[in-house]
Order: sequence, then structure tokens, then C-alpha cells
Amino acid sequence: MKNYNSIKQKIINSWLFKDKLFWSLFPIILFFDQLTKYLVYKNMYLGESIPEDFIVRVTYARNTGTAFSLFSSYGNLLLYISIFVAVFFSIYFMLIEKPKLTMRIFISLVVAGALGNIIDRLRFGYVNDFIDVGSWPIFNIADSSISIALTIYFIDIIFLDRKKNEN
Repeated sequence: MKNYNSIKQKIINSWLFKDKLFWSLFPIILFFDQLTKYLVYKNMYLGESIPEDFIVRVTYARNTGTAFSLFSSYGNLLLYISIFVAVFFSIYFMLIEKPKLTMRIFISLVVAGALGNIIDRLRFGYVNDFIDVGSWPIFNIADSSISIALTIYFIDIIFLDRKKNEN
């Protein structure tokens, strides 16, 4: 019981609830993800591309899989996994003592991206995608947010932590 109370206190007093960076970046990413998906959903028909033949297009697609259309036949399972992972990592992030800047950016982008796609899955049973670049699978702002977060995380681990450890 004492351990539970300690964890509960850490969550209640978490840096995450007071962090200005998180509460600036997270809602902006989530808002633009949902706004752009809504605009595409309401104004384009499925499969439509604007412009029709250019390397970068807005193409309306529905994705029942993960980011970049992977695992498309596991829609409901992916929803449950996404919710579990989002809740697990949110609690985990709250238990970390105030993390460094790169980790706070990572957390903001991952939570916004995950929540953006979870909202779509709950509303529609699929995720609305629209960013179409060459032969790359069609994606959205939430997917981009998660990809950017992972890039920041790996750059931090590979280059910044290594540099810090060398000093």
C-alpha cells in the first residue's frame, strides 16, 4: 500500500502537469492533426489527389493499420494496443523526474500523435491519411509527429548521450 501511495503521489506531483513545453506543443500538434484530417475528410472523396500528378500530393486515404499503413488487417487489435501503450507510456512519463529538453519534446510529440490516431480509430474505425509523397505510404500529421519524436529520441541517444559520456 505504501508503494502504491508513493506512485500515486509521483503522478499527482508530476512535472508533466506543469510543463509549459508539453502543454504548448502537445495541443498544437493534436489540433492541427485533427483539423487537417477533418478538412480532408469533409472536402475530398476517398482516393482523390490534389494535384493529381506531382511528387507531393494531398491524397485522401483510410488506414486501418498502423503508421504508414502497416498491419492493416488488425484494426481493432491496434486500437486496444494503441490505447494500452498510450496509457502505459503516459504513466511512465509522469514517473520520470523532470526529463531533459529532448525527452520533453519526444513525449509531447508521441502523446499528440498517438492520441490523434486513437481519436480517429474511435470515431471512424480507421485513421484518415492524406500526405502523399512519391512512393512512400500515405500518412498524416500524427504519424509525422511520432516519426519526428523517434528521430529526436534516437539522435539524442546516439549522438547527444555519447557526446555527454565522452566529456
